[in-house]
Amino acid sequence: MKKTALTLTAAVLGTLLLAGCTQAAATDAAQAAVAPAPVTAEGAVTETTPAPTAAAPVAAPAGGTTAGIAGSADPASGYITEEAAKAAALAHAGLAETELQSVRAKLDYEDGRAVYDVEFVQRTDSAAAEYDYEIDALSGEVVSYNIDAENYAAATGTAVTAEQAKQIALTHAGVAETDTRSMEMETDRDNGRTVYEFSWKVGWVEYEYDIDADTGAILNWSQEQDD
Repeated sequence: MKKTALTLTAAVLGTLLLAGCTQAAATDAAQAAVAPAPVTAEGAVTETTPAPTAAAPVAAPAGGTTAGIAGSADPASGYITEEAAKAAALAHAGLAETELQSVRAKLDYEDGRAVYDVEFVQRTDSAAAEYDYEIDALSGEVVSYNIDAENYAAATGTAVTAEQAKQIALTHAGVAETDTRSMEMETDRDNGRTVYEFSWKVGWVEYEYDIDADTGAILNWSQEQDD
């Protein structure tokens, strides 16, 4: 009877011991599962560089920075020179630089368009003419021009009729009347003398002339490209 009681007691102790070992092992495993990752330094953040992909064979830099696109180093690149602008204006006017007193050119901007302002003066014993041109700084084309002349004497007699005055103006301009449009004529008094005032257009060019009604002298004239 005593032997049987001892055997039962030993079996119970063995069972309790085995249960305690199993519970301790489970507790250790749970603590290991929730343990925090080690921190190398206080506040340190580790960045991961994106790996290359088929769409982006070169990996993007960390932080998402991108390289800028550089613009033209010279904003005026491609513009013709001042000398080329002068040559374009002189060729249009049919003049040589040796015939002029001065020729000036400077780069300017007109309505967002780069142009050269070219100015020059032609003087003779009986007349003076001032030319003002705008030349496209990229193409070298004439954008606009204006010609003002004063006191250009014509070799005509006195008591000039309106028709004679008109022919004087047309001859000086090198224009045939059949090529003109919007021909207008007025008679005016200027500083005690009678003056014929003519205006007409040929293509996109507008002409204006003032003719002395007594002598046939060309007192003033202008030639301007109409915008």
